[in-house]
Amino acid sequence: MKNSKKSFFLLTLLFLSITLPLFDQGYNEKLPNNSSIKLSSDDGVSNFELVQSVTYEVEVNFTLTHNSFGGPGDDGQYWFQFSRFNDRQPNASLTQFVPPYQESELLFSKITGTDAIPYILQDQFNNTYDVFNNTLAPTESITLSQKYDLKLNEISFANANLTEIGVYDTSDEMFDLYCNQSETYYERDDTNINATSFAIVNPGDNPITKATKICNWVSDYLTYDDTLPAQEKGALWAYNNQRGDCSEYSSLMITLLRCQGIPARKVTGFVISTDSTLRPYIGQQWNYNLNDQADSTFLGHAWVEYYIPNIGWIACDPTWNSDGDYTNKIDYLRLNLNIGAWFSIPEIVDDESEFPHPCIVYQELSDFSYQYTLKVTVLNTNLLPDYLLIWIIILSSVVGIVIVVTLIVSSKRRKKRVKWTY
Repeated sequence: MKNSKKSFFLLTLLFLSITLPLFDQGYNEKLPNNSSIKLSSDDGVSNFELVQSVTYEVEVNFTLTHNSFGGPGDDGQYWFQFSRFNDRQPNASLTQFVPPYQESELLFSKITGTDAIPYILQDQFNNTYDVFNNTLAPTESITLSQKYDLKLNEISFANANLTEIGVYDTSDEMFDLYCNQSETYYERDDTNINATSFAIVNPGDNPITKATKICNWVSDYLTYDDTLPAQEKGALWAYNNQRGDCSEYSSLMITLLRCQGIPARKVTGFVISTDSTLRPYIGQQWNYNLNDQADSTFLGHAWVEYYIPNIGWIACDPTWNSDGDYTNKIDYLRLNLNIGAWFSIPEIVDDESEFPHPCIVYQELSDFSYQYTLKVTVLNTNLLPDYLLIWIIILSSVVGIVIVVTLIVSSKRRKKRVKWTY
């Protein structure tokens, strides 16, 4: 009997030692009891939920070396425009009506190899860039090094209060930027696209319902094609061909939204992983590389934001929505560099590219090599417990305990039967 009690006690301790730590697995600070955040009307963002978050250290390093003069007209001149990781929250100086999708702090920035004074550029979309240039002799290099702390928040608008939806002010500059009649890649004036937009929604739908229906329609209508070149194709091409990658998915959704008079824009950058179930842990690290000698390991990506008065900019990912629910929410896996603009990359100077970073202008015959790396390290996590894993282990442990106890009881009964035979 003592041995049975001892075995049961040891098994209970083992069970607790396995299961209890799981309730703290994956996060280091407790989520607030009420993680739903309500901001004042002055911020223009309300009723979103901050579900969970991850804080990363991001190190950027870029070097370009001018190898030799490639021929007549090659004077070794280069012009660089590097996107900074946007600080995207309601109280940031350059963002408006945006929940804290990405809280960015630049810790370090250094540019070497240029005599010109680098300067900071802010474009009409409130993107921020480091701009620098120089004339390089053969073997000379120019470099940029930066370090950021980035807190990426998973934001959901699933519980947005529909009674708070305001009225659009079509005289606002926002409509010139994100809801104009037609522009390259967003062919709002195309008859078929316009008709399709109004066929997807009902006239009485509120803007959030319209956006949800359009996002789901795009996810179902298009087939993902990862063989497409980097060049932008646009909404009309995607609509006619019924396929595309993340850029075409986003362009088509944006255009269908604009047909409804809903301001919408493309957000571009990188994803840390294409696994939407990834749960980063402290110290986990990723390294991405782009150079002139090998294929890029960067995971460039594009998604969508649309604007609702008194609610704010709501994020959707029609590409990822094909395999999960990415309407009116965004996760902690995507690094934002640009909003509403596209740029070229080395060797694709004359074409619009889906990869927005960096932008380099050079002579066509220039002979150069380059190396661009991104190092991402997890500093902190604030994740919900993995309840499925917890329950699997709890159930497995309970079953194990029941089996052991059953064996102990069965063994004791056998001993009693043996005793009665004497």
